Amino acid sequence: MSRKRTENETESGAATPVDRFGFLKQEHANSPERFSKARTASSTDHDNSREERKVRKWRKMIGVGGSDWKHYVRRKPNVVKRRIRKGIPDCLRGLVWQLISGSRDLLLMNPGVYEQLVIYETSASELDIIRDISRTFPSHVFFQKRHGPGQRSLYNVLKAYSVYDRDVGYVQGMGFIAGLLLLYMSEEDAFWLLVALLKGAVHAPMEGLYHAGLPLVQQYLFQLESLVKELIPKLGEHFTQEMINPSMYASQWFITVFSYSFPFPLALRIWDVFLSEGVKIVFKVGLALLKYCQDELVKLPFEKLIHALKTFPEDAMNPDTLLPLAYPIKVSKRLEELKVEYEKTTAKPVQP
Repeated sequence: MSRKRTENETESGAATPVDRFGFLKQEHANSPERFSKARTASSTDHDNSREERKVRKWRKMIGVGGSDWKHYVRRKPNVVKRRIRKGIPDCLRGLVWQLISGSRDLLLMNPGVYEQLVIYETSASELDIIRDISRTFPSHVFFQKRHGPGQRSLYNVLKAYSVYDRDVGYVQGMGFIAGLLLLYMSEEDAFWLLVALLKGAVHAPMEGLYHAGLPLVQQYLFQLESLVKELIPKLGEHFTQEMINPSMYASQWFITVFSYSFPFPLALRIWDVFLSEGVKIVFKVGLALLKYCQDELVKLPFEKLIHALKTFPEDAMNPDTLLPLAYPIKVSKRLEELKVEYEKTTAKPVQP
């Protein structure tokens, strides 16, 4: 169940309006209302009716508690892929994320492990986690209160993972991933989804994003730079002339899978596909975004270019605009080739 409210009682006792995702309206520039024009009652009714039909289709597809999911995926994989790309209904998002990531199976195979990690183990990263807690989605009602239930849950998940995998421990970007998951599921469910992602339950493991030196981030940035030059050559040439490299704008795309700075409705839609199809969607979205903004970006000198690459225009961040541009981009084969090329330039191979 997602943690959303229509209003938030602040510490002073005053009610503060929040958007449908639970972000304070006056603070959260990435509110979905940015993309909504004034609507008539009839158009709202039509949208609600369409959403209800969508939810019914999804409930039929996944079954009670996900009991029919694996059977449906085997029978109709293309239908599942198409529906995920259109967006998972928000009321079912937490459950479906667990099903498509493989985390539900990990949870069932490891009863009591999370409780053991939280209660009985200690972590060398505890002070670092405490220091960063308040920086994670600070304008969301669930995480806003100091030492409140949201911050406690986030601490528990991050502490538990830092004990579970002491090689990775804790890295700051992990907070946004864990925070996003906690908005849609319990602590224990969020922990096992984090494990599924970093250890590679379904797709290639992500733990290399957080190892010392961020080796997987370096690989991804190398691949992205090559793809920009090949698929958006005019912009690639401009980046070269202005001495812009992907580490200046794209590191957080990979480290937080767009959950750090992208509008929340867009981040959710990307995560739907990311959990289903893997990291290639991060490349596709990044390339689509750069291509969409290319005509403006090629006019800008270094300082303005850096700013523009961190503050994309509102229309470019609309999921219904950007994602249809991203899906057709073919990157899988080229990513594999570039991975091999990158490994030849490094002392030791990194994970895919």
